[in-house]
Amino acid sequence: MHSIALAARPNRNCTVGLVFAAAILITLALQVVDTSKAAISLSIITMLLAGFTAYWRFSKQGIDALGIFCLAFAIYDGLILFRLATIGAGNELPYPTTFSTDTYSDAGVLVSLAATVMCLTTLFWETLVNPVLFSPVACSRTATQVRRRGSEMWFWSGLTSYVTGLVMYFLQFAQLGGYVATLSMDRGERFSAANDRVLLSYPFGAFIVPGLAAMIFASYTNENKLQRFFSWLFVSVWCVLIILQGDRRLVLQAVLAIVGVLSVVQTNMLRLRFRTWVLIFIGYALFSTFGSNRYLINLVAGRQMSIQEAFSQVSDEWSGNWIAPENTEFAGPYFSLLSVVSESSQHIYGESYYDSFLFIVPKALYPGQKPELLTHKFDQQVHQGGGTVYGWGYNPVAEAFLNFGTIGVAVIFVLWSVFFLCLAFIKQRGVLGLFIFSVLLSESVNANRIDFRDVYCESVYLICGVIVISFMNRLYSRLALTRYEHVSRS
Repeated sequence: MHSIALAARPNRNCTVGLVFAAAILITLALQVVDTSKAAISLSIITMLLAGFTAYWRFSKQGIDALGIFCLAFAIYDGLILFRLATIGAGNELPYPTTFSTDTYSDAGVLVSLAATVMCLTTLFWETLVNPVLFSPVACSRTATQVRRRGSEMWFWSGLTSYVTGLVMYFLQFAQLGGYVATLSMDRGERFSAANDRVLLSYPFGAFIVPGLAAMIFASYTNENKLQRFFSWLFVSVWCVLIILQGDRRLVLQAVLAIVGVLSVVQTNMLRLRFRTWVLIFIGYALFSTFGSNRYLINLVAGRQMSIQEAFSQVSDEWSGNWIAPENTEFAGPYFSLLSVVSESSQHIYGESYYDSFLFIVPKALYPGQKPELLTHKFDQQVHQGGGTVYGWGYNPVAEAFLNFGTIGVAVIFVLWSVFFLCLAFIKQRGVLGLFIFSVLLSESVNANRIDFRDVYCESVYLICGVIVISFMNRLYSRLALTRYEHVSRS
């Protein structure tokens, strides 16, 4: 079987080369036909290259971090550019300014460069690096280890971590008047208050997400139906709590962490089929619809509207524009790229990256004032009118270009690709590696919509959470063994 796989690999590499060449030819042909449509052709090459890289990774690895990153990139950068370049003049966009055709074309050059770099990096990795790292024997041992270690105390260590995170979550809201009281607050006001230097910032996600992953892992490897029931119950409780706060990202984070675990312990459950993509689209439509109407939660919680009135309003005002990419969160991060390209901002030469490394230190212990996030600077720059500053997000291509220019886009996206490729390798390194892969899987989406610092800080905290759970598991296992030996002796 291994020899067959080695024989098939060159054919796949040739296929990648052919797709790459075809994408270039399609782009050139479209630009020859009409140079004014350069943004359209560049958006097509972005979607084609990023989409194919995603398909390639999914076909080889199943659930894969780089595959998800490329798929999200194809939407956040390729699809949104295509929509912006083809949308009619009469359509109103969510941006507080307008951009020229040249700006769309320049942005298209950068995103197509990033997609090309990801495709070539994957080709290099699969041709030269993966044959060295990948070992069928090692993978077989890893699978055996995962099954054997399912009998340990992962469920109880995960439950302890989950409860600890939940307590931190409610303590966080206690500083703002309590969880129920904040339901009537505007999300912008709540985020502004949460970023207040006086308030403590509890890392509840670093305990809850690894806790959910550990409980799901234990319940499926042990085939314990009672544990499985409570695991899904705790997942549901967490999702309801954060949905009521209007937060879709944390729901996706929890779902992807569970998907990461099940991709190893229940491989048949997560095969990518046509119905899988249908479910993904339905999920996108529901999330987008929720995003357009989540302000109603504040009105209902503030007793300004009944639940029945809220549902009636959603039904009466329903519009297909709610799920159009240019009216969803995909439009937000891309705005930062268009702004950076149109303004020809001065390069900051890595400042947003190297300033991030000490950002994980708590505010109370940080020496001096923490550097402001690129996202916050951008929000304040484009904010208009009264009220709180609205969060637009920040595009990774924009951040790379702002730091180092065009060459920075190529270099930074090589590093992003290698990072997510390494997660696939870590996934094969036993239970601890599986947990790290699972809790970081959501960063493959997150990295397309916010700046590096947020991804970096959240990743560090989540990894620390996995390490804490690992120590809990060892402690509980030793206590259980000691108790067993004591009972046996008596």
